[in-house]
Order: sequence, then structure tokens, then C-alpha cells
Amino acid sequence: MRDIPLWSAAWVVLAASAAAQEAPAPGEAYYYFCLGRMAEMQMQTETAVSNYQQAIRLDPTAAYPHVALAELYHQRMRQVDKALESAKRAVELGPDVAAAHRTLGEVYFTLLRSGGSPDLAPVAIQAYRDTVRLDPGDVQTRSSLGRLLLANRQPAEAAVQLEEVVRLEPSAYYDMTLLAQIRQNEGDSARAIQLLKQSLAVEPTQPEARDRLAALLQTEQRFGELADLYQGSVQGDPTDVEARIRYADALANAGRLNEAASEFEAALEGDPVNVIATVGLAMVNRELKNFDEAEKLLLKALQSEPGHVLARYTLAGIYEETRELEKAIVEWKKLLDLPGEGKEADTRRAEYWAHLGFAYGELERHEDSVQAFEKASGLADGDERYQVFYLQALLAADRPGDAQAFLGQALERHPGSPRLRLLETRVLDANGKSGEALEKALALSAEEPDDEMRIQGVVDLYQSQKAFADAERFLREKLERMPDKVGILFQLGAVLERQKKFDEAEVQFEQVLELEPDSAATLNYLGYMLADQGVSLDQSLDYVTRALEQDPHNGAYLDSLGWVYFKMGRLDLAEDNLLKALKSLRLTGVVYDHLGDLYFRKGDREQAVDYWRKALDQQDDELEKDDVVRKIEEASSPR
Repeated sequence: MRDIPLWSAAWVVLAASAAAQEAPAPGEAYYYFCLGRMAEMQMQTETAVSNYQQAIRLDPTAAYPHVALAELYHQRMRQVDKALESAKRAVELGPDVAAAHRTLGEVYFTLLRSGGSPDLAPVAIQAYRDTVRLDPGDVQTRSSLGRLLLANRQPAEAAVQLEEVVRLEPSAYYDMTLLAQIRQNEGDSARAIQLLKQSLAVEPTQPEARDRLAALLQTEQRFGELADLYQGSVQGDPTDVEARIRYADALANAGRLNEAASEFEAALEGDPVNVIATVGLAMVNRELKNFDEAEKLLLKALQSEPGHVLARYTLAGIYEETRELEKAIVEWKKLLDLPGEGKEADTRRAEYWAHLGFAYGELERHEDSVQAFEKASGLADGDERYQVFYLQALLAADRPGDAQAFLGQALERHPGSPRLRLLETRVLDANGKSGEALEKALALSAEEPDDEMRIQGVVDLYQSQKAFADAERFLREKLERMPDKVGILFQLGAVLERQKKFDEAEVQFEQVLELEPDSAATLNYLGYMLADQGVSLDQSLDYVTRALEQDPHNGAYLDSLGWVYFKMGRLDLAEDNLLKALKSLRLTGVVYDHLGDLYFRKGDREQAVDYWRKALDQQDDELEKDDVVRKIEEASSPR
């Protein structure tokens, strides 16, 4: 037996790893095995093969030289058939040798990847399973097993293996990404997000992991984390306009509007004609109530891309919000003119027609509103919402008979709809069947006593029949069951105000504000009520101003502010706000009445009478018409 040079002792320890799990081989065979390893390291593949074969001849029962030969055929010589033969023999001789199973699995895996029969997948999987059973700490084999199981549509077992890989090897970023995919498919978004974050912490340059994480955070509406993710991209490349736009969009969705505006502006510095950034900045300005700037940006975007749906949709929405309804109508019509076919296009058009219907309704163009909602209902294939809107438009157009006829069709299609059943009570009331309407409304409310929509339906009927005391009694009964329901408290305050029980109404409205301090409708109602009585005017001004901070173009709120200033004797401010209110409330008699009072106090009797007469021309149930007639007579009489 020849001596082994001392310089190779460390190499021998390394080279012997494949045989470590079986009894020591006969000495001469092991010597040739070591020579094979040495030749392999020196890239002398044929010599290595010869030495491994000699080791096999000298020790036919040993598995380790077969493992070494299979690895050589597989990894260096690319002779897969010979590698497979040697690996199979290694497993036969060493069923408890992890390296034998590992090598067999790797050979099968290579055959699969090169287009081999799918029947090879189960045997490859089994070889890998045997490997990790014998060597639980073999991270690489667990990783390969997990990927193979995933490719073979066995995600549950794949997840078990990949979870172990991640536990054993915290830097296995690709396995984390694969495991995240499995957890996401299982619906465990929280674990998927955690894994993707870990993966990117190890290797930040993975586009697949970054995109998947971004999509998940978007779906889960975790916009703050999404912004943090995109911030890293922007810091990595400040010139990347697309990354900056994504960052800005995430900031906007997270409610960080000023930061979002800055990022959109930075994107536009890099690409001044970028329509996406222009529209994004416009949308942020809309949220910040910078409507003029938003409009300017959207018009710029539409000049570049007239067919940009989001830009035109946002512009129409701004005109609605600022009560420039004629402009809004123009934009909704342009959206309707855009090409598009199929169910999705019909759904969009139904929405546009509905917006048109609401705009026409606010302008008291009731027949146009009816036609718009009829179109919406037809395009949306009988969508219950649009049928409700259509019925409401028919009632507003004073077509109760048509409403009754259409209601029957709608109830056939949606027989259990609470909204349609409640609307039925209004249709009955409009057709002169007030008693039956109220009876039905009370029965509906009794079915679900805590349903605020049904409670509102009963109160609306009581108010339309001027039965304010009955409405008060009904609401107080409800408050005994639900003392902190904001909607019921507000309705009770309104009913009390209609009965001129102002002190009691004030108590109810103040209770609402204790629960919801920023309720704009309550702030306005209470502020107007106090001003109308001429009491607590400073407090009244504060209430109405706070309401307008939330909705600066609301005509009713502007009218309230003008009325507060009138009561305070600040007539120029009163005139300014009342005229602003008139732009969006042109068919509201109360605003004309207020302007008549204003000009009468200013000494302009002729203009005062003109506005009072216009007030009488409007269909406004809240207008005290007898009082207006009296004022006209007094102002018209000789002084």
C-alpha cells in the first residue's frame, strides 16, 4: 500500500465526505477513490473515471465510488445516462447514504429540465425526500425538493420544505420568494408579505419579488408600506420617472398628499409631458381642494391625450364637486362618446349616464334626468341601483303613474330589495295613497327595527304629510333603543326644528356633534337654525364656516353663510355668498327669498321684489310663500 503524501491530508478529509455515512472501505479501494478525487480536482476527468472504476472493482459493495462517478458523469462530463446508471447503483448499494439519493435526484432533475418524461418527476421527488430524511440539514436538497414539488403541483408539501429551508438558511431569498407565492395562493397575504420583505432585505435587486410585494401591498391597501417600498426604488435611481410616479401614487393613497404632490412634481421635472404624472398631480390637488390647479392640469393632460378616461372622469368629478354642473354634463357626454364594446364598456357607460342623471336632477331638468337614468338602467342589465335612481327621477319629474308601472317590473326582478320596497311607499304616496304608503313603511321598519334606512323611509313619509309630531314620536321611540345613533339624532333635530322647537332641536344637533364633531350637514343645519332665529350669531358663523371647510362649493352651505352675515348686518359679505349660492341653487326659492331680504335692507326695493317674485316661481316646499307674498305687498305699497 503506497503512502499518501502529507500535503494531501486536508484534501482527503474533504474528498471522503461522500463515504462518511458508511463503514470504512477497504484501504486500496479508498486509495483509488482519493486518486479519482485528486484527478477530478485537476480537471483530469478520464483519469478520475479510471480511478473510480478501479475503486469499484476493488470494493464492489461500496456505494461511495459510484456516487463520485455519477457526480462526475453528471456535472463535468454531461453524460447523463451513465450518471443515472451509476447513481442507481449507488442507491442499491447504499440505501442509507444520503449522497447517493441526492445524486440520483439531481440526475432525474436534469433529465426533467431537458425535456424528459413527466413520469420522472415522482422518482426525482422520492430521491430528494429520501435525501432530506437521511440528512435533515441538507438545505440545498430541500430547496430543490420544494421547487420540484411546486412544479409538480404539490404546493402544500413544497411549502413544508421551503419553510424549513428558510428556517435553516435565513439568506435563501429565492426560496422565500417561492414560499411567498404559495402562501399568497393559500390566501395568507400577511405571511406572503413578511417573506417577500425578508427576501428583499437579503437581495434588494429582485424585480419579481419587488413587483409581487407591491401588488400584495396594493391589494391589502397597506399604502404606507407600499410607499416605503417605492421610496427605496427612487433613492436607488432618482432619475427613474416611473418609479417616482409609483411612489407618488402610493403616498397619495396613504393620505400623504403634500408629499405625493412633491413627488409628482419631481416626476414632471424629469418628464414634463408625462400624462400619468400630470393626472396624478391633478388628483392630489383635487383632494387638497385646489380645484383650479387640478382643472388646469387635467385640461393639459387632455390636450395631449383627449381619450384619457381617468383625466376626463376626474375633470367631470371636479365640476360636480364645484357645482359647475353644465361643465360636468359636457364632460360626461364626452366620456359617453369614447369607443368601447362589451359588458365592461356598458358598465362604464351606465355610470356616466347615472352621473348625467344626477346633474340634470340638480338642475331641475327632470325629463333629461329620467332619460339618463333609463339609459343607465338598460345598460346595466337591470342593476338594482340604477332602477332605484330611475324611479326617483320619475317621482321628481312628477310622473307617479310611470313610476308605479316601472316599480312593478323592478320588484319582479328584485322581489326582496329593501330599497325598492321602501321606494314603493313613496310611489304610493305620490299616487295619493298616503295611508297605504305609511302602513307599508311602518311594516317594513317593524321587520328590522334598527335599520336606519327603513327608519328614514317612515320619517320621510311623515314629513311629506306634514305629520311632524308623529315623526317626532317615532324617532324618540327609536332613540330609546339606540340612544347614540347619529342618523336618528339628526333626523329628530330636523323634525323638532320644523315644529319650531328650536331649543330641543339644538340639544339634538349638539349631541350629534359630540359623537361626530366634523359632521358638515349637522354643522350647517345648526348654524343656519341659530342664524334664522338671530341668536348666537358668532357660534352660528363658526358652525357654518366649519361645514364649508369640508365642502366649499356646497350651495346650501353658502346660502347659510350668506344668511348668517345678513343677520350680523355684514351685507356685502352676505350678498357675495348668497350670489355664489344661487349659481348652484338657481331653482331653490329660499335663496331668492334671502336675496330679496338683503336688497330690501340695502334700500333697493325694486330688486328685492324681483327676487321675491323669483322665489315664488320655484317649487320649494321649505319656502314660506305667504310670508314672501306679504313682503312683496309691503315693498310695493307707496311709502
